[in-house]
Amino acid sequence: MNRTGKHEEIHPMLSAYFDEELTQADSQRVHLHVEECEECRSALREMYEIQQLTSEMKFRQPPEAIMEALETRISVQAPRKMGWTLVIAGLAGWLLYALAYAWKHLRWPTMVELLVEGTVAGLALVFISVLRQRLLERPHDRYRKVRK
Repeated sequence: MNRTGKHEEIHPMLSAYFDEELTQADSQRVHLHVEECEECRSALREMYEIQQLTSEMKFRQPPEAIMEALETRISVQAPRKMGWTLVIAGLAGWLLYALAYAWKHLRWPTMVELLVEGTVAGLALVFISVLRQRLLERPHDRYRKVRK
């Protein structure tokens, strides 16, 4: 293979060689080529210089308030809060409806109505107890302030 053909084959592999992502055989081929080819040696030297310069750069950290606002907007917190709000509003609406219906139709409930009401009341109690427990434990959650 002539020098131009070898160069065209090896030059695209320089970045992978620099990042040590090549197999041992390919790495040896690139190493031998770089020893002969000034253009590839120069390109590899530029990669080392760029790595050195970027590793010495210091990046400013954004203010904590901006990071918290950004996290609130794009994370699951905003949809989760909206979801809980809608669930609580829905449950309150159903409770008001049930009370209004019961007040309007004062009579003994049927067995089916008792089963449905008992199931709904049980689910509501479980929901409220889980919500209460989470709210009580929230101040003591050691992972609450962990940043992603």
